[in-house]
Amino acid sequence: MFYVKRAQKKSEVERLYALRYQVYCNEKMFLDANDYPDGLEHDEYDSSAIHLGAYGPEDTVIGSLRLVRSTKMHFPIFDHCKIDDLPTDATSLEFAEISRLMISKRKRSATRRPDTPAPFRVETQRKDFNDFGISNLLMELFRVMFSYSKQRNIKYWFAAMEPSLMRLLQRYHFNFQPIGPMTDYYGQVIPCIASLAEIEKQVAEKDMNFYLQFAKHLTDPSIGAIEETMWPPEGFVIPS
Repeated sequence: MFYVKRAQKKSEVERLYALRYQVYCNEKMFLDANDYPDGLEHDEYDSSAIHLGAYGPEDTVIGSLRLVRSTKMHFPIFDHCKIDDLPTDATSLEFAEISRLMISKRKRSATRRPDTPAPFRVETQRKDFNDFGISNLLMELFRVMFSYSKQRNIKYWFAAMEPSLMRLLQRYHFNFQPIGPMTDYYGQVIPCIASLAEIEKQVAEKDMNFYLQFAKHLTDPSIGAIEETMWPPEGFVIPS
């Protein structure tokens, strides 16, 4: 069993940073552990992000992701990927980027099928998420993230995704479209974009049972739009 919630307190967010350090620095070696002597992986984008954590038995952190926001179209994906044409019907406040999506090694090991071999080199290979039997956990993270996005009038998600994750999400009608060539960005990934309006339409039309689960988060009073800090920052004015 598991549940997903937003991490808001400093101590809660730091637990997610610790998981990111474990996965990105120790397991996959995407980042140099020496750059994070406190054992917490974080960067300049975290201060404007919504952080979601997935928790298992005894409140163990088993997964996380963040939704990065920006007032000036400054997102991690632009630092690493070549991006083609973007939608012109939204301001920077109506875009957000999904990043630092990860599942703990303990969770992956606990749910791996017995006949599935471990990745030969965990520091370079991004294994197909579906092999780990964790699609339910991913869907819960995405459903909760969708609710936070809708409440904040976010229209589009950016993401840099492995093809295997894109295929898995497509099964649930979370359709991400490529907006640039594949690149090496913590593994081989494709820069993508998804329309939240299109996701909601597809889910409602093609899988009503899933939509009823999906939609419960849109009316969940525990997922409120009130934030502990103002967003966008006080005094911000959308450029004319």
